[in-house]
Amino acid sequence: MAAESEPEGTININSPCINLVKLPHLTDYLPTLKTYTNPLQHNPFFLPSDGFYVTPTDVVLRHIAYDISSSSSSSDSASPHLAYLRAGPRKQIFFDLTDSTRAAIVNCGGLCPGSNTVIRELVVGLWDLYGLRHIYGIQAGYRGFYSSDLAPLHLNPKMVHGWHKAGGTLLQTSRGGFQLQNIVDAIQRYGFNQVYIIGGDGSMRGAVEIFDEIRRRRLNVGVVGIPKTVDNDVGIIDRSFGFQTAVEMAQQAINAAHVEAESAVNGIGLVKLMGRSTGHIALHATLSSRDVDLLSDS
Repeated sequence: MAAESEPEGTININSPCINLVKLPHLTDYLPTLKTYTNPLQHNPFFLPSDGFYVTPTDVVLRHIAYDISSSSSSSDSASPHLAYLRAGPRKQIFFDLTDSTRAAIVNCGGLCPGSNTVIRELVVGLWDLYGLRHIYGIQAGYRGFYSSDLAPLHLNPKMVHGWHKAGGTLLQTSRGGFQLQNIVDAIQRYGFNQVYIIGGDGSMRGAVEIFDEIRRRRLNVGVVGIPKTVDNDVGIIDRSFGFQTAVEMAQQAINAAHVEAESAVNGIGLVKLMGRSTGHIALHATLSSRDVDLLSDS
């Protein structure tokens, strides 16, 4: 939703070169889109300080640690380091948040600790900080967009006040149900301008397809993906929400197995942890408990 012109190509910042990955943007197909001053600028309860807003030249490196001396002398020194635009508030935005803008929040895939907290913070932030009054929750995942018996819920801070204290997701979720044309038809029918998709890597791939279809239809709709997975297996980001809770619970299982193993003659404790195609939960729980003697990825 940033309004500043997006830089692209290679930027020389001393050494080494940095190649900025170009991300899809509304202005790619709506070049004359009107911009508005960020409501945070005039919010009496929120005073942005110098350097608060993210600029078009603020980037995050894909690999933040490297040896300058070795890279300058190696044969592949010409290969630039990948970088991505930094997320955060922009001084100019593309939506008139106090008027006709409508936002939708959907929770997809499996359960994950912290889902209700994320939904609550989205609603409270959009309402109190940006002045948005048309916020809707899509029930039961992607299929909630087009199911006739699942109407969007009109959300407000009072409604979601205590959601962060409850487990699961009060918007409900489901796996599957991804019917691209039906979903985008519903986004267009309800007049949503912003779509916040909470989900894992499968849901994020769906978010990309949704934006591609939105771009094909030339709709003024921003799509935001919020990575949700206890496995921590979504690329680029360092840690997805829910992962730390999974590690803490895994430590309890490891500690219990350790007690039993030490209480038996030649005892062995075996703990199998989830992680799908990655072993981040097992790795971090092992390093945290310090009781594991052998770690296997089989």
